[in-house]
Amino acid sequence: MDETSKKPVSAFEKRVKRRIASRQHTFYISTAPGLIGRLEREVAETLGVIPERLTGGVSFAGRLERMWEAALSRRFANRILVRLAEFSASDFRRLEKRCREVPWELWLPEGAAVEVAASAHHCRLYHTGAIEERVGRVVDTALGGRGQMAAQRITVRGENDRFTLSLDATGDALYKRDLKVHGGRAPIRETLAAAILDMVGYTGAEPLVDPMCGTGTFSIEAAMVASHTAPGLFRSFAFEAWPSFRLPAFQHLREGLLAKKMAAPAKIVASDGDGEAIRRLKETLPHLPFGEAITPLQADFFELTPEALGLKEPGVVVFNPPYGKRIAGGGSELVLRLVERLSSCWAGWRIAIAVPKNQIPSSLRKKSSLSVYPLAHGGLDLSVLCGTL
Repeated sequence: MDETSKKPVSAFEKRVKRRIASRQHTFYISTAPGLIGRLEREVAETLGVIPERLTGGVSFAGRLERMWEAALSRRFANRILVRLAEFSASDFRRLEKRCREVPWELWLPEGAAVEVAASAHHCRLYHTGAIEERVGRVVDTALGGRGQMAAQRITVRGENDRFTLSLDATGDALYKRDLKVHGGRAPIRETLAAAILDMVGYTGAEPLVDPMCGTGTFSIEAAMVASHTAPGLFRSFAFEAWPSFRLPAFQHLREGLLAKKMAAPAKIVASDGDGEAIRRLKETLPHLPFGEAITPLQADFFELTPEALGLKEPGVVVFNPPYGKRIAGGGSELVLRLVERLSSCWAGWRIAIAVPKNQIPSSLRKKSSLSVYPLAHGGLDLSVLCGTL
C-alpha cells in the first residue's frame, strides 16, 4: 500500500519509482553569459553538491527531489534540463532507434503535447527541422498521441554526430518568478538583477535604494534576498505534470523553504520619477509576501539624498538607467551625471550601474574604485559598474 494515498500501487507506478524516481540523474542548469561562476558557487553552497562547469551553465547529479529544490531556490538560473540519453547518430534510422530506447511514458504524462527544439553543429544530420519532426514523432507514439495539456519541451543537441536528448524540467524560464501583476518598459530580467545585487555584495542587512526602479525588479529581488525567500516558491514547473512527481514531497520541500522566510532587516526604497510606474508598483506590493519590505516613492534621483530618506548608515544604490532608444543622445551623459551625484551626496555607499558596454565614459574606466563586470541582456552587451565612490 502507498503510504500517502492508501491505494494499491499499480505496476506502472512501480516502474516509474524503480526507473525514474529512485535513480540518480544528471541535471544541467543554464544561465546567462557571465554568470556561470556565480551559479556554480550558488549550487555548491545551497545544494551541497559539487557541480561541473560546462558551456552555458553547470551540471550536477542527484535524484529528482534535488532538482525540485534547485528549481525553487536558484536565483541565477535560466532553465534546468534532465539529461535522458547521449549517443552517436549519423543517419535518421539510428537517431530514431536510440530515441525509442528512452522510456518516454515513464517521464511524461500520457497524451502530453510535446515541443522539440534541435540544434546541430558539424553533424551529418544537419537539418534541425527534420530532427525535430523525427524525435517528436517517436515521443508522440510512445505517449499515445498529443493531448491538450501544456506542452513539455525536449531539446536535442548535436555536436560532431553525437546527440544529447534532454527534458526541460522548468517550463517557463526561471527568471519568470510569477510575482508581478504589472509590466513596464524594458525591465531587466530578474536573474540579471539578482546577479547585479550579488556583484555589489548586497546581503540584505544594509539599506538598498533603487532610484530608477521602473517595474521594481531590483527592489523585489532585494526583498527576497533580505527576507530569505526562495525565488521559485510562487510559480509552477513543467515537472509537476510528470508521472514521477510526488505532491506531498514537493509541498514538504516548499514548506521547508517558506519556513526560512523572515522580515527584511533593512529598508528598501524603490523610487522613480514616473508616477505611473510607482502607482503600478504600489498595486503589486500588497500581493507579495515580502512586499512590506519595499517603500515605493515618486521622486527624481537628482533631488534625493540618504538623509531625506531617513537612511543614516551607508548601503547599496542600484541602477538600470534608460539607454539606447529610451534616452535621446545615448546614456553616457546620464551615467556621468549619476556618478557625479553619487560622489557628492552618496559617499560611502556601494553602487551598481548597468549600462551598455559602449556607453561607459572613458573617464569612469580609469577610476580604480569601480570594477567592471560584463553581462549579456537580450542580445545587448552590458557592463556593470560596481564599487564605492
